[in-house]
Amino acid sequence: EERLGEHGGSIFNTFNEAFDWLPLSAVIEDKIICLHGGIGSTLKYISDIEGIKRPLQVVHAVNTHEEQLIVDILWSDPTENDAETGIHPNVVRDPDGTGHIVKFG
Repeated sequence: EERLGEHGGSIFNTFNEAFDWLPLSAVIEDKIICLHGGIGSTLKYISDIEGIKRPLQVVHAVNTHEEQLIVDILWSDPTENDAETGIHPNVVRDPDGTGHIVKFG
């Protein structure tokens, strides 16, 4: 509210509602996939992304495969270097150690 005034809450909510409809990824020339976060531990096929229902339901307590897929796409991070391969815990974004947010390499 300090920056947006008395309507700050409704402005914030309106933007978040719009984000729920935005694309999660893009494929460039059938060669490169661009994601907000990363592939995480659940993304196997581009069709997995195409099947996500809109508007998005972004949750913090993951209960379904689709919720995990959304969390992976939005919040997974690459590992610090190319020598780290596979899926690793992401202690920065998942300090409670739930395993829902990972790093990938």
